[in-house]
Amino acid sequence: MLSIVAAILAQAATPQVTPADFWLPIGASTQAHNVDLMFNIINYICYFFFVVVVAMMVWFVLKYRGKPGTPIRTDGITHHTALELSWSVIPLLICIGIFFFGFRGYVDLITPPKNCFDVNATAFKWGWQFKYPNGAQSDNLVVPSGQPVRLVLRSNDVLHCCYIPAFRVKKDIVPGRVTSLWFQCDVPTGLAEQDGYYLFCAEYCGTGHSNMNRKVLVLPQAEFDEWLVKQAAWLDEIPDEELYFKAGPKIYARCSQCHSTDGTDGLGPTWKGIWTRLTTPGGARFSDGKSYADLIGVGKEYATPEDYIRDSIYNPGKHLVAPFGNVMPTFKGQLNDRGIEAITGMMQHLDEFDSKGAWTKTPPATPAAEHK
Repeated sequence: MLSIVAAILAQAATPQVTPADFWLPIGASTQAHNVDLMFNIINYICYFFFVVVVAMMVWFVLKYRGKPGTPIRTDGITHHTALELSWSVIPLLICIGIFFFGFRGYVDLITPPKNCFDVNATAFKWGWQFKYPNGAQSDNLVVPSGQPVRLVLRSNDVLHCCYIPAFRVKKDIVPGRVTSLWFQCDVPTGLAEQDGYYLFCAEYCGTGHSNMNRKVLVLPQAEFDEWLVKQAAWLDEIPDEELYFKAGPKIYARCSQCHSTDGTDGLGPTWKGIWTRLTTPGGARFSDGKSYADLIGVGKEYATPEDYIRDSIYNPGKHLVAPFGNVMPTFKGQLNDRGIEAITGMMQHLDEFDSKGAWTKTPPATPAAEHK
């Protein structure tokens, strides 16, 4: 409580340097107003009683402090009916009022409207995957403005929690269960990531927990509809020869929490030199003592390195590279053959990418550009 009072005094003393989102991010959803109202009501009730209790305590200390000649023992007051009723009934009525308004807001938060736009959100160690009704997928959450959106939440592994502070919504994601939350944002942000609203995992889920930060990007309905169509077919629109450098980095962004491209070991093996390891006798070894050469080749489990990569993405615990553990979730149903082709192409041309997975070469000139 003292920290709250100190913050309020600081805000009153220096309003020009105290941001509007000092306590919470500026509300950006239709639910935010009611949540903020309850937050402020409870806060100011606490401030009021804090001042009353401390003031009375100080007054009693000063008025009834011990003085020379004061008897050590005095007759105590047994009870005071009016006071006892006051300090029992008044707080009870306040708590009932808080419960009434809080419960009404809670019911609103857990009851989505009938015209919601559904997005399937899957949490995994350590990232998010958002899937839309037409099959489109994205790493950041993209939603239409002015329309209720319901996130259907699932976990691939452990307990997670979806939290969007600016929308004042938060929901646990429990393995084996389907939960949901809904919101409506009426203020478009565009597709620029720096303008979006933060989405966090608010439940500690392991060493890569801090990598589960994403953005919520809000588009006007017409722009969202256009984005949704393009997002569903973006891989198919890229020519085969350009797939590895146009699609590879975008897909790698989902892998970068665990796999580096600069030789640094993370939660999984680095991609640097991976194609050499896959095609060189001996190569890296698995936890069962086998090497890549034991698994890849004519008459072996995998005919080509590409086959091994595909199976490792769909069944990551099947062959564990030593000394790494089995922490990778499956991407079956999330990454199709075209996406895996982009990944394997990027691995084969990794010298063309920087440590963050960005392509560093100049794109080939188009025939029109060469003609000019």
